[in-house]
Amino acid sequence: MSIKMIATDMDGTLLDGQGQLDLPRLTTILDELEKRDIRFVVATGNEIPRMRLLLGDLVERMTLVVANGARIFEKNRLSMSSFWEPGLIRDALTYFSGHERELQLVVTSEIGGFVQEGTEFPLIEKVMTKEMAQLFYKRMNFLPSLQDYPFDKVLKMSMMVEEAAAVEHARLINQHFAGRLSAVASGYGAIDILQDGMHKAWGLQQLMAKWQIQSSGIMAFGDSENDIEMLELAGISYAMENGDERVKKIADYLAPANTEAGVLQILEQYLEEEKG
Repeated sequence: MSIKMIATDMDGTLLDGQGQLDLPRLTTILDELEKRDIRFVVATGNEIPRMRLLLGDLVERMTLVVANGARIFEKNRLSMSSFWEPGLIRDALTYFSGHERELQLVVTSEIGGFVQEGTEFPLIEKVMTKEMAQLFYKRMNFLPSLQDYPFDKVLKMSMMVEEAAAVEHARLINQHFAGRLSAVASGYGAIDILQDGMHKAWGLQQLMAKWQIQSSGIMAFGDSENDIEMLELAGISYAMENGDERVKKIADYLAPANTEAGVLQILEQYLEEEKG
């Protein structure tokens, strides 16, 4: 099978347990992919500032599908965005009214993240480096009331709960907003709340149409529920050894854990086999 696109999640997949990756090793892989005219796509629930900090100059050599498909950057330039309708924003905020702090609710817009004053994020320091955690807080706009802010160009909302409770919280949101919003667990108790039909695979489909690539030409990697549509779309799909059991069931293969640089291992193996 001729691969034309590599698509990978970041947290729990391409990034190691400390939220970092081996940039020189990835650079060598990108060199080889470019020789073969294979596109490299990062598909993540994160927004562009963190990706730029993590990837440095490499963002100029890849495509980023961020906010779980809501925005696409090609070679560090915005090429596509999808925003919530005003009524949907208001209905979602009404649903979470009074629980913004306990749910660590974040409203992500084109100009950054917004949270209720007094909100704390205890997990951030556990899954991010100190530098990344500082960037996270720097990008947050702490407001006296999310309910009263005139939001514009919202890309997604997200929340953080105890990991064991994430599935039930997502189920309740999906039940309440059926056909309008979709809540998906993204690991560590985080839940991404997206427009119905918006996901990483939607972003990849926009790129497939532009680049004239078929599903059979995609190799994808993921570890969490918000990667499922992307893995189902790909002709070759890998779930990480550290991934959610639901993800492992739908993937074609297992890749070594993110702590073992599993994505890089598989890509190096693939490129070596192609040489032969």
